[in-house]
Amino acid sequence: MLSPAQEQALGQRLLREVRRSLPLSQDPLLVNYVRSLGQRLVAHVPDGGHSHYRFLVVENEAVNAFAMPGGVVGINTGLMRITRNEAELAAVIAHEIAHVTQRHIAQAHAAGSRSDLATGLAILAGIIASAYAPELGQAAIVGGMAGGTQARLNFTRAKEAEADRIGVRILAEADYAPGAMPDFFERMMRQAGGGGDAVPEYLRTHPVTTRRIAETRDRADAYEPRDRITDSPEFRLMRARVRALEDPQDVLARQETGEGKDRAADLYGHAIALMQQGRSQEALEAIDAAAREGGDGIALYLELARAEALLSGREQAPERALKILERLQQLYPDYPPVTQIQARALLAADRPALALETVDRLLEQDTEHPALYRLKAEAADRMGDTAISHEAMAEYYFHHGQYREAVRQLDIALSAPALETHLEQRIREKRETAVRLAQEGDGA
Repeated sequence: MLSPAQEQALGQRLLREVRRSLPLSQDPLLVNYVRSLGQRLVAHVPDGGHSHYRFLVVENEAVNAFAMPGGVVGINTGLMRITRNEAELAAVIAHEIAHVTQRHIAQAHAAGSRSDLATGLAILAGIIASAYAPELGQAAIVGGMAGGTQARLNFTRAKEAEADRIGVRILAEADYAPGAMPDFFERMMRQAGGGGDAVPEYLRTHPVTTRRIAETRDRADAYEPRDRITDSPEFRLMRARVRALEDPQDVLARQETGEGKDRAADLYGHAIALMQQGRSQEALEAIDAAAREGGDGIALYLELARAEALLSGREQAPERALKILERLQQLYPDYPPVTQIQARALLAADRPALALETVDRLLEQDTEHPALYRLKAEAADRMGDTAISHEAMAEYYFHHGQYREAVRQLDIALSAPALETHLEQRIREKRETAVRLAQEGDGA
């Protein structure tokens, strides 16, 4: 069995490979929402270790999710689109967290003939295949490690049952309706009734049987009946945002036919879709209409959407956006989406020094957010700081597992004139790490 330290180290390496291989969302609101939901659930895991989890949003319409060693959990946007409420989404995330807490993938890794990076990359290949070709992915993850068709089936059923049990517990202790897990399973199974292409990807990588649903329902029913969280305004807005970002034309068509049931969320999604088409003034009008609908918990998101609209389209108004963002910064200090959009607005307003300072403040909270390094690189470049700009781009590529490109960026940074001693030393240390990992990758 891998030690926890080995698992964390492997997880960090595989995380960079996932960033290189999968289309991960960089949308600050979606990323922050899924992270916050995940951390709320992680706070209730039986064995602690809350600080090591990383929650990713994969831009993929397939209804699926995955877990990896070291606390990496990925959620497809397709899953966010199809879940009916926040409790269902939380149920899937809790199930994946349980795979991590019970160290299922780490056990598969240790069961391999070689417990090294090559075995880890084999598991990763299976996870990535699951996202795009699920019938291949499950075999790659489990079949290659456990060996034999029956052994693979038993391994999968046993681990899925254990993840259900722990997941229902996490869900209930986080005050979500535990019945959301069997509800979601039942719906996926009904959708698969036609067989063939009708089978959701989630069922291909997480096999569901009537017995499994019944057992999960029994566990959920064992909890004391009382009011628990089923849905939230944030979830409905974020689901609308996913739909608008992925298919703005469809969202606009649906809005015109009045098919939606949640007027505020529908108008919010309508505004995001209009922004995708550069129709910022119409987006602002849709946001105003959503605000008139009212509702708890949506004011922050509407104000952020207003700032986004002012930064989109041909007639940008970054100074107006900054006034909104400065007010939000006072109400929600260091809330990551506000700060990240504020940095974008500062760049649009040609204030790169303040943008750089803003991004650095965010990086103090999260050193592993690649999109921030790209933003930092742009701000430093606008200031004419070659070394910092290329060092930031090196970090961006490093976190995407592109170690040779990271080395190239660091070499450019080292060639900058009048490089301060402490900065040169820091860049050289990063270069040594990137070179070593590039060589290890060649060996794997």
